Amino acid sequence: MKLGRTIGDYAVNMPVVGSVARSLQDRARRLHSRGPYRRGSATAAPKGLAASLIQALPGGEPAVPTVAEWLEKRWWALHPLGFFPIPSAGPRLSIVTDSVGAASLFGGVGTALVLSALLANRMGATLRLITRNDPPDTSAVSRVLAANGVKLETPLEAVFAPTQGGRELPISDDDYFLSTSWWTTRALLSSVRRDRLAYLLQEDERMFYPHGDDRVRCGQTMSEPGLLVVVNSQLLFEHLADGPEAIPDLAERGDWFEPAFPAAGRALRQPDESGRRKLFFYARPNNLRNLFHTGLEALSNAIASGTLHPAEWDIHLVGKDVPDLLFPRGVRPKRIEGLNWSEYHALVGSMDAGIVLMDTPHPSYPPLDLAAHGAAVLTNAHGLKTDLSFYSRNILLEQPDMPSLARGITRMVTLARDHATRSANLRADQICRDWTVSLADVVERLAGNFTADARQGEPANVRLSRSA
Repeated sequence: MKLGRTIGDYAVNMPVVGSVARSLQDRARRLHSRGPYRRGSATAAPKGLAASLIQALPGGEPAVPTVAEWLEKRWWALHPLGFFPIPSAGPRLSIVTDSVGAASLFGGVGTALVLSALLANRMGATLRLITRNDPPDTSAVSRVLAANGVKLETPLEAVFAPTQGGRELPISDDDYFLSTSWWTTRALLSSVRRDRLAYLLQEDERMFYPHGDDRVRCGQTMSEPGLLVVVNSQLLFEHLADGPEAIPDLAERGDWFEPAFPAAGRALRQPDESGRRKLFFYARPNNLRNLFHTGLEALSNAIASGTLHPAEWDIHLVGKDVPDLLFPRGVRPKRIEGLNWSEYHALVGSMDAGIVLMDTPHPSYPPLDLAAHGAAVLTNAHGLKTDLSFYSRNILLEQPDMPSLARGITRMVTLARDHATRSANLRADQICRDWTVSLADVVERLAGNFTADARQGEPANVRLSRSA
């Protein structure tokens, strides 16, 4: 192999055969990057060197992928996890997610880690973290759990299982799984029994896509018969169970919980003696559901009209891929991204008001974060999401059109200036601040389902029992 590589490296520098050799080398690297070849698989090795030479020669026919190769490339994120059977060493709960890097630990991923830790504690199970896009960072997991007031009382394993080229993982009759997206759910349904799996659903994931292949596959996974689904918030659960395009049987096979915000207290900070106030604007231009441009226009109009006067308000654009922009009246906002957990909560706790748009049925975390710290928050209505005062009267809703948002910003500014009302709303809110309380019922149901399954004495791996 080394001799062949040496000859190839020499050949690429020869004037006559260099282009052919370079093409062959590039083709070999592409084939090698697909991972090991299996007899009869969609990625079977090309048939002979002669075919490769013909395809690489100038004027030769280009390589034509098979339909199986094309589809495997298209649905790379759904590639099944591979497992091999081992004797049981006790219960183990595996959470499967894309990444637990520092940039992905807010919101949904953090919630998934908290739920998995509490469930592992309840079951007395080892917690195994499986990531598919990036190698796992166990120190980041520890920081997230600590920031959320949760302690893992069982051993932690971490493994990287990429969609291509990953090694098989051990599985026993006491293995259980928590998926965190429709694609990790679909990958697991190809590998393990569905009654060993729970799907944590934190948004109507169909809304991530325009109508097309991804949306169809996503909807099929969300509607998988017999699959236990745990939904983040009662509002989202009601949308999925009874709203447009309701998911069949979700009311029977699903459960829900409300998120918790342990970093927030019940005391509102004192106003700035200078009279200046801070506004949080959720700025994620590449997450289309955040209505970045709609919010940007409404914010700009409010500054131009004097509703958000630069003599009173400091504007903070908080999010990801935040552009450098100049608002009317020469206002240059502060751009903030890449915060860790403690930095983010310190920032949220310093805000007097926030504008957070989210064109989905979920209430979204930043409005609850801000309200839990006492800020006046404006967000938008969507479907069944028409009123969030049951969380806090510091959260205001309007339709996402310019006249409605202008009215909402005026209401938000009035509330932000009313320290006594905001403080009373903060003391009376119904936002949970303890994950062990908010997740107690869900953890009991999941543990009960998995324990009942274990009593049946059937193996976890579908290859050892029945098909998924």
